[in-house]
Amino acid sequence: MLPPRPAPRPADLRGLPAASRLETRAALAVTAVATAWFALAAAWEMFGPLLAGHYASSAGVGIIAENMLRWEILGPVWEYTASRPAPAMYYCHHPWGIFWTTAAFMEVFGRHDVICRLPAVLLSAATPPLLYAIGRSVYRPAAGAAAAASFVVLPITLAFANLNALEVPVMAWTLLGLWGYVRLTQTSRRRYLAVSALGLALGMHADWPAFVLTSGLLTFGAIRAFLLPKRFFGPIHDRRYAQWWVLTAFVAALTAALYLALFHQAGKLGDLLGSYGFRSSGNAEPLAKVLASRRYWIELSFTPIAIAAGKLAAIVCAARLVLLRREHDALPLLYLATATVQYVVFRQGADVHIFWPHYFGAYFALAAAALVETGAALLERAAAAPLAHGAAPPPAGPALVALALWLAPLAAVLRDGLPALRYARETGGRFNERGQLIHSDGAKTAFLRWLAPRLPEGAPVEMHEGMKATWAQVWALGGRVVKPTRPAPKETPSRGAYLADTRFLLDREQASLARRFDITAVGPFWALVAGAPTPAPAQGARGIEAFSFREREPGLLAWYLVSGTEPEREIVPDPFLTWELRTHFGQPAEPPAGPPETLEQKRIAHNIALAAGDDARAAALLTEITAALAPLGARFDDGTELLGTTFHEGARSLLTIVVRAGGPATSDVALTVRSRVVERAPLSTTMADPVDREVGLPTAISPQRWRAGFLYADPVPIRKRPGTEVFWASLRARDRGRAPRLVDSGGAPEVEVLRLR
Repeated sequence: MLPPRPAPRPADLRGLPAASRLETRAALAVTAVATAWFALAAAWEMFGPLLAGHYASSAGVGIIAENMLRWEILGPVWEYTASRPAPAMYYCHHPWGIFWTTAAFMEVFGRHDVICRLPAVLLSAATPPLLYAIGRSVYRPAAGAAAAASFVVLPITLAFANLNALEVPVMAWTLLGLWGYVRLTQTSRRRYLAVSALGLALGMHADWPAFVLTSGLLTFGAIRAFLLPKRFFGPIHDRRYAQWWVLTAFVAALTAALYLALFHQAGKLGDLLGSYGFRSSGNAEPLAKVLASRRYWIELSFTPIAIAAGKLAAIVCAARLVLLRREHDALPLLYLATATVQYVVFRQGADVHIFWPHYFGAYFALAAAALVETGAALLERAAAAPLAHGAAPPPAGPALVALALWLAPLAAVLRDGLPALRYARETGGRFNERGQLIHSDGAKTAFLRWLAPRLPEGAPVEMHEGMKATWAQVWALGGRVVKPTRPAPKETPSRGAYLADTRFLLDREQASLARRFDITAVGPFWALVAGAPTPAPAQGARGIEAFSFREREPGLLAWYLVSGTEPEREIVPDPFLTWELRTHFGQPAEPPAGPPETLEQKRIAHNIALAAGDDARAAALLTEITAALAPLGARFDDGTELLGTTFHEGARSLLTIVVRAGGPATSDVALTVRSRVVERAPLSTTMADPVDREVGLPTAISPQRWRAGFLYADPVPIRKRPGTEVFWASLRARDRGRAPRLVDSGGAPEVEVLRLR
């Protein structure tokens, strides 16, 4: 015999649990604030250029959408092509819904950067109200407000709120489907049946985890309706529930069959299975060991507070489901199962992509509603105010106290969520990238956008592997065919251009290009542009024409709408850089006519004076330069000296290390900068990042080409990690040669150049 089922809570005319007006108003206020905050966070930088990192996948979606419209194809193709792509080029690792959605936006609004983010921004803005609607429908308004507020403070949901990839649409659409399911069981109305089926269908068109959630919901529904006694979960409208089950199962089967047919037609079923075999690799490792290796990523994404609360909530939801026998307590558990399958089964993906556990954000929000409901019920019982069926709405006091008690730890979670949002935007969603060097590609993207209109329409662009091509770079070139990882050409391109980043180009390759071609240099980026004559070997090139980036801090509106993590850049002719490059590559060089104004120009002017034998002028400039530096005075045994640094704190903070060369390096040496977090941030609950990170970029002019006494600058973009971070510089050999060693350093291999708290 089953124990008697607890009496259901009083309901209003809409079938919703009854609630006082005060509780409803307070909950709606919390939800409105949460929604506005999350929408603002998602929309931050939405009109800005697409840069490198995980965020570059949004540019990839834009490329696919443009290809769909240009070639009138249904299948996604990641790269631009000169002719209609064949089905063999279709990307068949995921459903195609996000690509179709972006193509529809692009058809209406045109090709703009914002289109690559807009669908995600809109769906993110809709997610907190959906969570409120579910919590309100299942429990009470305070629980719905707790769900909305819990979702919008997590570092991972904030960091990827504008990522037009997979997780954002899956969560938004499946939450719509779950809300329709809840309201169907409460009202038996057909419209909610349609809403549930539509939401789940759109989720399944977004990515495979929606199939996992839908399958779990269908399995639970079958057990609830057909296997358990009718009074276990209470009465239902058998006919309407059966209609929902059959329709949802049919939609799931039809969606799966559609993609199997499309992938089979493209000859990509094997590719799909292979990709998921690869994503699930590493399953031989014990789970505890795998999770330990990801500890920092997990804490950074959720904070220890949310992790502990999520574990507690899983127990509470399971206990409620068994003891109270209210079917909707299964919903957080179903989302937990979906997120766990994604995170645990596909281990290789989780090892590479920090956003892999994003789905736990939706679980945490739904579970928060259950926790607040449980807390309110316990407070009501403690106040000796149990409600009989049909009684008046419960008092607002216990529910609002439970909500307030829950919002307190959420404030501590938000303390870590706010810096994580900026950290994510600065790093393209990569965070610490396990210590690897992170490029934002801000300057590189500005260079590509400046170059694109100067090339013939439709002309292809080839890139040296040092450009480290991404979808964002391809998108920035305006729809051109891009051929990455190409070796240096033997002659000037007949159409388009060949591009290289000299920071990742061997010195001998730089010298070969400078000897054979006319080059347009923009900062460290070199372009061989079609139309320039290729000189005969005896002639030599006419020379390098250099441009520089003129940077300024964005205004408030530009900071929010365009870029809060990169400066505004203008590309201008630079006679000082032209002289420096031509001089170092053996080309005739005329000193600039005007006086130096910036510290960088004074550095080169010092070198000009030194090359001209004007020692007095060089000494005067050196005095001006050193006065502007934070002194280091670190000397190496090859004569190289780190004179000092400047540090500019802004949208993109920049550390500049000024070096006086002892002469050309005898081997392939690079000035490197590494950082370590030595103390976690005040009031933070997240552990300090344990990874030493490479932050310095190679100098544009190789140390093998440096001249004795010349000054060189190494600009190092600083993307600060949470906590106290210390930066060290050293000279390191990139080949088997010996690296210069610090003199009078007490044996230390590197020198501290910056400390940030």
